Amino acid sequence: MPDEFEFPFEPYQIQKDFMKNLYETIEQKKIGIFESPTGTGKSLSIICSALKWLQDQKERQEKEERERIKTVAEEEDNEPDWVNEQYQQQKVQQLISEKQAAADKVARRQKRVLKSRKRFKREQNKENIWDEECEVRYSSSDCSSDSDSGEAVYSNKIYYCSRTHSQLSQFIHEIKKSPYSTVKVTILGSRTNLCINPAVTQLRSNYLINERCLELRQSSAARNKQEEQEEEDEKKKKKGKCEFYSSQKVRDFSAHILSEIQDIEGLVGGAGEARTCPYYSTRAAIPEAEVVLLPYNMMLHKDQRKSLNVRLKDAVVIIDEAHNLIETINEIHSLTLHEKDCITTHRKLSVYLRKVKARLKPINLLHCKQVIHCVSQISSCFKKLQTQKQPRTYLFTIGDFQTKTDLADINLFDLVKFIRESHLAQKVQGYQDDVIKPSDDVTIHSRSVLADIASLFTCLTNADTAGRVLLVCETDNSYLRYISLKSEDPFLPLLRECRSVILAGGTMEPVGEVQQQLLAASSRDVTLFSCGHVIPPQNLLPITLSHGREMELNFSFEGRKRPGILQEVGNILLELCQVVPGGVVCFFPSYQCLSDCKSTLQKSGHLDKISKIKTVFCDEAGSKNSDGILELYSKRVRSAKGNTGAVNTGAILMSVLGGRMSEGINFSDDLGRCVIVVGLPFANPSDPVLQEKMRYLDSTLKSTEEGRTPGQTYYENKCMKSVNQAIGRAIRHANDFASIVLLDKRYGTERINKKLPAWIRKHLRHSNSLQHTSQTVSNFFKERQGDSV
Repeated sequence: MPDEFEFPFEPYQIQKDFMKNLYETIEQKKIGIFESPTGTGKSLSIICSALKWLQDQKERQEKEERERIKTVAEEEDNEPDWVNEQYQQQKVQQLISEKQAAADKVARRQKRVLKSRKRFKREQNKENIWDEECEVRYSSSDCSSDSDSGEAVYSNKIYYCSRTHSQLSQFIHEIKKSPYSTVKVTILGSRTNLCINPAVTQLRSNYLINERCLELRQSSAARNKQEEQEEEDEKKKKKGKCEFYSSQKVRDFSAHILSEIQDIEGLVGGAGEARTCPYYSTRAAIPEAEVVLLPYNMMLHKDQRKSLNVRLKDAVVIIDEAHNLIETINEIHSLTLHEKDCITTHRKLSVYLRKVKARLKPINLLHCKQVIHCVSQISSCFKKLQTQKQPRTYLFTIGDFQTKTDLADINLFDLVKFIRESHLAQKVQGYQDDVIKPSDDVTIHSRSVLADIASLFTCLTNADTAGRVLLVCETDNSYLRYISLKSEDPFLPLLRECRSVILAGGTMEPVGEVQQQLLAASSRDVTLFSCGHVIPPQNLLPITLSHGREMELNFSFEGRKRPGILQEVGNILLELCQVVPGGVVCFFPSYQCLSDCKSTLQKSGHLDKISKIKTVFCDEAGSKNSDGILELYSKRVRSAKGNTGAVNTGAILMSVLGGRMSEGINFSDDLGRCVIVVGLPFANPSDPVLQEKMRYLDSTLKSTEEGRTPGQTYYENKCMKSVNQAIGRAIRHANDFASIVLLDKRYGTERINKKLPAWIRKHLRHSNSLQHTSQTVSNFFKERQGDSV
C-alpha cells in the first residue's frame, strides 16, 4: 500500500483518505461505495488513486513475467536426461517468443502512433449534446468487430462510466491535469456525437443515423455475395459507401487516439481532418487503452457490452454519479410500445412477407410468420381491453401476459435470434416509404418498432419476478410498458467478473438501498467510505424551518391545498431575499406546485415585492430554453456583485427538484448563496409502476427495525435522493459558502433528516420561527462579508 500519492497540488486529508481507501479496495478486489461531496476533488482523487494502482499492477505483472522466465530457465531435474533438457529449452524459447511477439506488437503500435501524430492535428469543435437514445436497441446488429482488431492484446483496464457527455469530457480534462496525463485513454460515444459523414448526420432520428451508418459500413467492407439476397433488388439504389470508413484508417486513427488524451470534440475535429471515422476508431482503441470512458448504458446493458467487445474479467469498473444507479439500470432495461406502432409494424411485416415469400427458406418463412403472429396478438390485446370500460390500466406478470397474448407456446429465444441475425428490422423498415401510407390508425416513425418488439420478446423470456407488463388503454394513446424490477440481475455480471467495482458520488445516501438491491447477491467484501466537506464548518448554514409567519409548513399534496400555505412561501422568500447577497435558488417539489405558487404570489403581490430586491427567473415544464434562463440568471447575479447601495441585489431562480437544474448544474459562489427547498418531492403514490416496485421490494426484502416496509423505505429514499442532489448544488469548492433552508416540518423528523448527507446533517439546525431563521441567515452572511469569491 503506497504511503504517498502523486497529486497536482498538496491534497487535503480527506483526499488522502479517499485515495488510500480506493487503492486498497481495488488491490483487495472489493466492491466500493465512495461518497465525496462535490467540491472535494472527487474526480482527481479517483484518477490519482486508480491510475496509481494501474501503474503498480503493470509493474508487478512485468516483474512476475521476468521471474517466470527466470524460474523456467533455472529448473533442474534431480535426474536430468535429454528429454527434460529439451523440454526446458522449448519452454524457455516459448516464453521468450511470447514476450518478443508482445514487444513486436507494442513496437508496431508505437510506429503507428508516431505516424499518426504527424498526420493528425487536434481541433476543438462546438459542444455536442449527449444522446444515447436508440443505441441500446440496435447494438446487436453491430457486434462484429474488424478482423484486424483481433491482433490487439487486452491490457489492464479501468472503465470509467458517467451519465453525460459533459461529465466524461470534464473527467478527461482532470486526467490531463493529473500526473498521469500520458495514460492511454479512449472515450466512447454514440454515432449522434461521433459521426462525421454528412449523409448520415443530416438524418433527424438516432435510429436512422444508426441504420444508415451500418448500411454504409457494410458496403465499405467486403460483403458476402449472398447476404441480404432477399431484398437486393429493392435496396440496390439506396446502397453506397462511407468515404470515412476503412480498416486501415480506423487502425491508424485508433493509434492516434491513444497517443494523446482527447475529448469527443477533439476526436471529431481530428477525424474530420484525417477524413476517417471517429466512431469506429474509438472502439478499435479499446483493447490497448488503459482507461476507457463511456456512458452508463454502454456498460450496464449486456448487448452494448457485447457490441463494444468489453471484457469485464479482471477489469476495474468505476461508476461515477451513482446515486441513481438502481433507477438507471431499471430504466435501461424497460421499454414502451404504442398500439399504433404495433399496427404499423404488422402491416409492414405482412407486405414484406408477400414480397419475399418465394425466396425465403422454410425455416425463415416459419419464423417470419411467427413474428407476424406475435405482433398481431399484441395489437389484438389492446383491442380486447379497450372494450372494457373499467379499469383503463392493466398490470400483468410476464407469464400472465404471455398467456393473454397467446405467446406462451412460442420459442421467443428463436424469434429474437432470427430478427437480429437476419436484420429483419432494417429490411422491413425499407418498405415504409414505398408501401405503407399514413392513415388515421397508422403512424410512421423514423425508427424501427420491430427492434423494440425484439427487445420485448427478450424481456418476456425473463423470470416472472424480473418485471411486469403494464397496459394503458386510452382513446388516442394506448401503450404497453415493460417494467424492469430486478436491478441486481443486470448488475451481477459486473460483480462476478470484474476485479473491483467502485460506485462513487457526491451523495450516496441512503447507502443501504444500494447494498440491498444491487450487492446482496454478491459475497464479496464491500468498502464504505464517506468523507466530510473541505469547507470549514462556519462556511455552511443548513437550517430547517417548520413554521412560517402565520402557519405550520406542510407541503404534502394535501397540505398544499390549505388556504394561505403558498402565501407563506412568498413571506419566506421575501424575508430571505432581503438578507441573502447574490443568487438564491429555490426548488419546488413539482412543476405544478411551482406554477401554482407563482400564480398565487402574482395575485398576492409578493412576486412584485421580491422582484424589486432580486430579479425573478422561473423554470417551466417542457421548456427548451433552460440554458437560456440559466445564462440570464447568471448574468444578473454577476452584474449585481459589487454594486453596493443598489436596491436590486441579485436574482432568484425558481426550479424543480429532479428537474434539469437540480442535477449537474454548478451554482458556485454568488450563483447559489442560498438554496431553498420547498417541501419534499414524493412521487405520486397511485403510479402503477411505483406501486409494483414497492410490492416487489416488500416481497423480497425485510422490513426495517423501525417497522418500515422495504417499499416505504424505497419511496422515501427516491424522494430524498432528489433533495440531496439539489442541496449539493451550492457548495462547489473549498472557499465557497452558502446557506441551505429546508421548508417543511417533516425535515425536522429523525426519519427524514437522517437521510441527508452526513456533511450537512451534522451541522443541521432546526427553527420554528421565520423571524429567527431570517436573523440567523442574516448574521451568517454578515460574518462572511469580504469572503465572497
